[in-house]
Amino acid sequence: MLVTRSATSAALLVVLSAVLVAQAPALDVRLGLWENTIAMTMEGLPPGIDTSKMTPAQIAQMSAGMNAAMGKPIIQKTCMTKENLASDAFMLSEQPGMKCTRVIKTNTRASYVADVTCTGAQQMKGTVSIESTGGGTAFKGTGKMATTMNGQTTNMSMAMTGKYLGAACGDVK
Repeated sequence: MLVTRSATSAALLVVLSAVLVAQAPALDVRLGLWENTIAMTMEGLPPGIDTSKMTPAQIAQMSAGMNAAMGKPIIQKTCMTKENLASDAFMLSEQPGMKCTRVIKTNTRASYVADVTCTGAQQMKGTVSIESTGGGTAFKGTGKMATTMNGQTTNMSMAMTGKYLGAACGDVK
């Protein structure tokens, strides 16, 4: 009897863990058209750049140039749907051939925090944190990711903000 209870308890914990991982964010954000602003910074050079023939000064100069170029925020319009919220790549731009999974750490109407792991040609591992503001009409967040490609790892940080524009997305996906 004790063995059966232990096995049942263990199975229940596994099922509960799977449900928690698979759930969509409870974050209070309205569905529809959003304007998102993302600013990124990077330590070092992007993965895939061969630095074996560069001096440390050249690497530092190239890294500074890349950060200056990346320092300009990206502004994009997106359509927030229930499917976006449920996606393991929520708030990430998944590339072709890349598969992301997440483990949600905090999932409330005000705050969402998840550890994210992406595999494929480009690998990423890190944390995404988002806070809903303005009664679901705005958000702010951060992301810290380590990206690996061709055996080279680069640390990236993102600062994100978003504002709700309306329920109709038009032709924005």
